[in-house]
Amino acid sequence: MQSAWRIIDCTNLEGRLRYVRGRLLVCPNQKEEVEIPIAQTAVILLGLKASCSTALLFELAKAGVSVLLCDWRGVPIGALHSWNETPTVVVRRQHAQINMSVPRRKNAWMQIVKSKVRGQAHCLDLHDCEGGDVLREMAKHVRSGDAANVEGQAARLYWGALFPIEDFHRIPGGGSGRNALLDYAYAILRGFVIKAIVSAGLIPSFGVNHHNRSNYYCLADDLIEPYRPAIDDAVASLPSNGTLEQPSVKKYLVNAVNDSMIRGLTIPSSIMDFAQCFAIYCESKERQLDVPVFGEEYEKG
Repeated sequence: MQSAWRIIDCTNLEGRLRYVRGRLLVCPNQKEEVEIPIAQTAVILLGLKASCSTALLFELAKAGVSVLLCDWRGVPIGALHSWNETPTVVVRRQHAQINMSVPRRKNAWMQIVKSKVRGQAHCLDLHDCEGGDVLREMAKHVRSGDAANVEGQAARLYWGALFPIEDFHRIPGGGSGRNALLDYAYAILRGFVIKAIVSAGLIPSFGVNHHNRSNYYCLADDLIEPYRPAIDDAVASLPSNGTLEQPSVKKYLVNAVNDSMIRGLTIPSSIMDFAQCFAIYCESKERQLDVPVFGEEYEKG
């Protein structure tokens, strides 16, 4: 399990962050300072009223800490991630990633979609919603590259079943209600995925399914998919009137990203393992990509 596990939410901080002898010093205006070991820190969410020095950012980068830059709502819109990694491993893995065959890419995406849909089924089960068995059956029919777009078909069933009374429609960037909560938690989750990808020596912009010249993190948008149902579960557990303006809601969502995924691992630890598994798969050291499933053990196939 990774030693760096803390998520430091400074989106509402009015004050300064400093570096003191291996520790992050959080200095709110007119309040007591708090010291946090940088070695225990995985991600820092930085709001508009917080300030820090480039010296601190340098130390955070050396330690592999990701810094998410947040807007006035506390939603991350940018990130700073360390490039600190053993060069020989990076070069070898990036060459393997670039040269991975199309069939292997399509097979990887097939496994990712299967895992995501099975995780969605588990989420429905947790909330006593109908449709779990239908989703599990749909997952069995995902083929190479998900040519039939089972992912999209499953999503339409899933969101309607998870929030039936609210007539919910998932709109990324929707900006209100459950959409805003999902966007916030997904953005935090994405920060962990990006960190794991960089740590594994992979190229963030080189995805297996997502391809967009304006998106530097296409691979993150691929590897994040199996983890979304865990976040959906947390959001579905909140009352329908929950908003990001409520500090307790934001705190709950931040903590949810650090919750258990499988085998007793936290989500960040599982993501780190999964990124390493994907890197090994790129190097053709594994015939098939093992993808985590929310609520299940790792399973081949």
